[in-house]
Amino acid sequence: MVLSALTGCAANTDQPARADKDTLPVAVAGLKGCANLDGRPSSSPSEGLPRTTLPCLNESSAVDMAALRGPTIVNLWASWCSPCRKELPRLAEAARRSNEVGFLGVDTRDDVELAGALLEELGVTYPQVVDAEGTVLEATRVPGLPVTLAVDAEGRVVDRVIGEVSDKELGRLLATLADRATAG
Repeated sequence: MVLSALTGCAANTDQPARADKDTLPVAVAGLKGCANLDGRPSSSPSEGLPRTTLPCLNESSAVDMAALRGPTIVNLWASWCSPCRKELPRLAEAARRSNEVGFLGVDTRDDVELAGALLEELGVTYPQVVDAEGTVLEATRVPGLPVTLAVDAEGRVVDRVIGEVSDKELGRLLATLADRATAG
């Protein structure tokens, strides 16, 4: 009980995954596509995202998560997760303001139609992929959502926030990525 309170929403394993070829892509006004988000897979997979290819929510493309290059903020979320719903506008605003750091949403174990409607309602425009099986969440070893990861230019996860990300925590993640970019 305490663990789920600390992490936010417990992973929703009971709801059937609806991210299949019949439901994707989902039209979402203003949402950017996923084309050209990935590069070469990380030479150190233990430090990066898992080797899985996830479909883009709103276009017929996919992202190799292990090949994702930053600096990028990666947010794992779902429409049924209350803390996720609360943090999405904060992330959307930061994404609009940031020219140096990219943003990527990972809709996790969710109904993609509901996810698309929520993104449109909240004005989220940064790219979104669909993780129907929760592969990325399982790789983080965190039992619930939301999870926000800072991925550097080499594809390494260099920092993370478990639970709803605050303005202060998001600022820390962005500063971590900026510091690494100027140091490298």
